[in-house]
Amino acid sequence: MNTNLMQIIRLVVMILAVAGIIYAIEYMERGIAVWFWVTLLGVGFVGLLYTFRVTQRRLRRERRAREEQQRRKNRKSGRKG
Repeated sequence: MNTNLMQIIRLVVMILAVAGIIYAIEYMERGIAVWFWVTLLGVGFVGLLYTFRVTQRRLRRERRAREEQQRRKNRKSGRKG
């Protein structure tokens, strides 16, 4: 649940960063504003990618644990699995 909340927050920040980039390019003279929003977008993207990978690893680990538990259960009962 906590991971999903962080993904939602990062997604919102990325949307704001895109809006900020568009605003900075459209209405501001040259300066650091565009790079600030580009950096914010990059950080949000990397964070989203990281949380996605962590979630996939956790799900894979849980699936393997369930499969191993099922194998042990089948061995105890004398069935092949």
